[in-house]
Amino acid sequence: MSDPRFAPAYAYVHPVFWPWLWLQLWAIAIHQKETGQDFLLNVTRCGFVRVKYVSDVRKPKPKNLYTYEAPRVRAWERPALGSDLPAEFADDAQPLILSALVDALHMALSDLHPAYREPAPDTS
Repeated sequence: MSDPRFAPAYAYVHPVFWPWLWLQLWAIAIHQKETGQDFLLNVTRCGFVRVKYVSDVRKPKPKNLYTYEAPRVRAWERPALGSDLPAEFADDAQPLILSALVDALHMALSDLHPAYREPAPDTS
């Protein structure tokens, strides 16, 4: 097993304990291939390997993450589906709603103007 990920572990451990280190790393590598988990290992100078942290098991990725579902009604058959406005108001209510909004805005602004049109009080 000449995995370059384990080179720092072999450099740290005394060469007498390399067979013991190899056996433990071999078991960890087999488990990692089977489960797909990642490990954070703690290695001593005598070749003992302790698993400090283990990652979660990875879920297999689906082949295609995006699935397209065609709409049941075509957009050009019912244009009201592309708007928040109900279908009943789609054709004839838009000018009425806009004129009502303009009237409400005009009334709110007309209430504000008289407050600023009064002459300033004489403070001399």
